Amino acid sequence: MEEIQSIARFLGFPVSFFYEQELLYRTPMSLHGAAFRKKAAVSAKDQHAVIALANHFVFQFRRLLDAIDLEPEYQLLQFEVVDSQSSVSEHASAVTSASMAALRVRASWQLGDAPLGNLVRYVESTGILVVEGDFGDADIDGVTLRPTGMKPVIVLNRNRPADRKRFSLAHEYGHVVLHPYPYEAMEKEANEFAAELLMPQTGVLADLKRGLSIPKLGQLKQKWRVAMSALIYRAKTLGVISDPSATRLYKQMSMYGYRTREPKEFDIQPESGKLGRQLVDLHMKELGYSLEELAEALRTNADEFAEMHGLAPPGKDLKESSKPKLRLVASRD
Repeated sequence: MEEIQSIARFLGFPVSFFYEQELLYRTPMSLHGAAFRKKAAVSAKDQHAVIALANHFVFQFRRLLDAIDLEPEYQLLQFEVVDSQSSVSEHASAVTSASMAALRVRASWQLGDAPLGNLVRYVESTGILVVEGDFGDADIDGVTLRPTGMKPVIVLNRNRPADRKRFSLAHEYGHVVLHPYPYEAMEKEANEFAAELLMPQTGVLADLKRGLSIPKLGQLKQKWRVAMSALIYRAKTLGVISDPSATRLYKQMSMYGYRTREPKEFDIQPESGKLGRQLVDLHMKELGYSLEELAEALRTNADEFAEMHGLAPPGKDLKESSKPKLRLVASRD
């Protein structure tokens, strides 16, 4: 007991954190648990650190949702990629490709083939929590956990550019929509889903056919809100440009350093989740918790909690005696 107390004091965490039974370590899908994107060079240490952070978010949100009825604006659709067209006719959830699933999602959001606006808000409107975390030096874009008894939680690397985070979110959402369990083709399908969700063929094709150059790619980036490199790859996969043409464009981008950092003048506005912050704000503003009280209830320290949720440094808030259950509508607004 004394050893645990010493560790708790050193880390600044309450002793109760180390006895919390709900802090079970859930692994992501590609490691047998939820949707996870990683590169081969990522160390086991970095992987575990990122997954631990995602688990910490899940634990906090599960506790926060105990006092709130969350009402999603849209249904979270689920699909299964099948080989047979007859299966598609027989089962509403069956699709012949990940692209087909993405088009059905777009239809449910009433998007047509126009550029998709704030993707984070659309994903959150299905009840999924989207947050950003500090992944340190880990070369990981995003991780999704699918906890029992609640909607998935997607954690994105806050250190990535806005266009990359947007594609990562679309990729992770593809896992949520398509993959209840891991299998070999899942990463390819998630990328295909993300490309069609963000750059639907019927909408982007005409733009890509008008000729591609670095300035043109920059304009299209601002319209479709995806990386210039993603537009080149999309043009190649749709047969608009040849492999040599794509290679030439990639080389031009490399020559100017754009493969590492695309031109600032073409940067898109960052998108951030609001649902997680709303859960925190409801507890503090409506239920009367101070930051310190809420952090204690969630088995963490106030500084860590504030950093995770983008709050001001710890301060005092008025406490109310009554803490009724609240209602929160998850919408795009």
